[in-house]
Amino acid sequence: MSIRVRRYVIKPLAVGALVAGVLAPVNAYAAQGPASTASTVVVASGQRLDLGHGQWLTLTAAEVCDGSGQTVESCSSVTNGNQAPDSVSLLTSGNADATLYRALYLGSGAARISVQAGQQNYHLRLVRLAGDNGYAVGYAWGAPTSGSLGATVYNAAGTILATL
Repeated sequence: MSIRVRRYVIKPLAVGALVAGVLAPVNAYAAQGPASTASTVVVASGQRLDLGHGQWLTLTAAEVCDGSGQTVESCSSVTNGNQAPDSVSLLTSGNADATLYRALYLGSGAARISVQAGQQNYHLRLVRLAGDNGYAVGYAWGAPTSGSLGATVYNAAGTILATL
């Protein structure tokens, strides 16, 4: 009898945890579980990823959006042709204390994205949808800069795929 009760109690809990994991926001600073590595997070389409400092990010097959609270601050299409294939773009936002660097790479094979902000170099945390959807997003918080900005995308072998 106890085996039967365990089976029926454990299964709903496991399903509930799976559903909660898909629907709940992901904290970018918490352990991400099997769907991520130290530098990559895999999210479900439309899932809100907590970037810290009150900022969030969502990915879908058509666009990448970010914002704070309930406000969508910007969306970048990954399908409308405004950004060339195999290229990287960079958005920044923040205040006098911290800047969010967000890069969008349209292409396949991105394993690492770095941003050069003035004299600082940042290795961005990659965010992608499951599978190869033809793009990847990277983000990092860093010091504000008034210097030049650039971004570089690398594949797993360290070959440069795109620069800005």
